[in-house]
Amino acid sequence: MSIFRKKDVNPIQMKKLNNIEKLIWEKSVYADLPRIPEVDDAWMRLEQRMAIADIEPDKGQNQAAPFPLVPILGWKPRLSNIVSLALAALVCLPIVYHLLTTESVLTRYGSIETVLLNDGSSVTLNSSSKLTYKTDFNSDHRNVTLSGEAFFDVQPGLVPFVIHTDYGEVKVLGTTFNIHARPDRFEVGVNTGMVLVSNQTKSIILTRGQRIDVKPSEIHLGSAIESYNDYPDWIHNKLVCEQTPLREVCDEIERIFDISFTFTDPSLADVTVTGVLDASDLNSVLSTISLLTQHEFKFDGETCTIL
Repeated sequence: MSIFRKKDVNPIQMKKLNNIEKLIWEKSVYADLPRIPEVDDAWMRLEQRMAIADIEPDKGQNQAAPFPLVPILGWKPRLSNIVSLALAALVCLPIVYHLLTTESVLTRYGSIETVLLNDGSSVTLNSSSKLTYKTDFNSDHRNVTLSGEAFFDVQPGLVPFVIHTDYGEVKVLGTTFNIHARPDRFEVGVNTGMVLVSNQTKSIILTRGQRIDVKPSEIHLGSAIESYNDYPDWIHNKLVCEQTPLREVCDEIERIFDISFTFTDPSLADVTVTGVLDASDLNSVLSTISLLTQHEFKFDGETCTIL
């Protein structure tokens, strides 16, 4: 509440005051209030203090900085802090740029997803797979990166369509084909058209009905072999096994149905399986495995144990 001196208010204003305000008014005459400073005097004092501050630097400093650093939230920047921030920016900027200019599609266990690219090509990702490509795809390049397995339907274009994997590179102009790029094996099979498969040591051309199937650890890509009917099998809800270790078969079933396998005897994982499994129904798959391996199983809804 403001305090007024008696001489500042005229009699007409006094009539508008209530009893409490009148009492305050009457007592204010005896109050020893400080004199209100003149504006010019206040500005002169402020300028004097600023001049003194410029002439006499703070104790502990040898020289006043030409551009004083104002503490923010109590923090005074130092050279080491500035260098650290600069280095952090150099590290983070490429990461941020990559995130802003890259599209990624990830499928989890038990899921399949089809990605339509802006050149008209489509990529169907199998379970537990990842497709990555730049936001400027189909500008001056058609490059994608695959981890896992996918079926490609590539439309013809002016530039090659290139798929990068950890185990090799596949280059095409327009065709349909499948790529399996997982730690267990590297497989490329062509349904229509032609593809060029390359790694650091060799290149091989595959045409319709041909495929390669090699271990990722092998240096050479090997020779082309004939594909089987309804290739690739997973597109048709099947699992085609050709002397395939049981562990690899179980790995695929885990991805399709999002379950896990255990073996009462570790050597069972090396038992080979040959046959065609109907992958549209879990019970059918487990029953077929039991029949092919001559071993019973126990399933609790999440984990299947081969006995």
